[in-house]
Amino acid sequence: MTVQAGPGSALAAFAGERARLRALAYRLLGSVAEAEDTLQDAWLRWSAVAPGSVESAPAFLTTLVTRLALDRLRSARVVRERYYGLWLPEPEVAVWCDEAEDAAGTGSVPMAMLLLLERLAPEQRAVFVLREAMDLDYAEIAATLGKSVEACRQIMRRARARLAEPAAARTDAEAGRRLADAFADASARRDYAAIVALLADDAQWLSDGGGMVLTAVNTLHGADRIARFLLGVQRKRDAGFGFVPVRVNGGPGFLTHLGATFRSVWALDIADGRIQRVYQIANPDKLRHVAEVRADGIGH
Repeated sequence: MTVQAGPGSALAAFAGERARLRALAYRLLGSVAEAEDTLQDAWLRWSAVAPGSVESAPAFLTTLVTRLALDRLRSARVVRERYYGLWLPEPEVAVWCDEAEDAAGTGSVPMAMLLLLERLAPEQRAVFVLREAMDLDYAEIAATLGKSVEACRQIMRRARARLAEPAAARTDAEAGRRLADAFADASARRDYAAIVALLADDAQWLSDGGGMVLTAVNTLHGADRIARFLLGVQRKRDAGFGFVPVRVNGGPGFLTHLGATFRSVWALDIADGRIQRVYQIANPDKLRHVAEVRADGIGH
């Protein structure tokens, strides 16, 4: 049975798969802009496919997007190796809702996981994402990558070994939001003791300014150092932080202002009832897709 009979059905088939394909591309690339460009390339190629020549649109499009993303990923790795300071993924930002769907952040991938995926070689990342996030079986993965089933199983074993690290007890979404809001309040009030109390003793602050925005080049370690950094930035700039609560990669985060200027996106990694990591994405090139703040939340 064929699935494509003309331009209209081709568009419908692609539109029906778009959300899934975008999630796949983002997990492979860690970049919202690159994921969107990959989808654009995939659409151009898909629209040129002869009508009636494809048996399964989902399988064909999965293969197409995976291979296009892998090509981009191999090129991106060279750029990231030369990147100024710490490289962080582009954040996925959404309005934070107080509803039940909020609890899971369905479909999102945490910033911490995207950083872990950076440890993997491109093919390892592809196999891991296709198996764990896309729920493909090994036969489907093998067909997508043009490898044998056994080769894909071996790649997956190596990927899991590289990603292995102890898991902390995650804090539920509602408690995580409360903790994040308390951290924002303490930071805005420049309350050193309150900031320290909310951070894990071995907390980390990771910043990505891309050499275009002045921020901490190296990872800051420890609650004391992070608190002093937050107080010092506001003192030196003679301006206070402002925060708009948002969901960042499925978890609590903020659009952050310093004075009246939008500066960065913060994502919080919360576990065991404390803030374990704060990711600050300040590189303007990584924030182009992030809507500016309006009085009612996030604008478009």
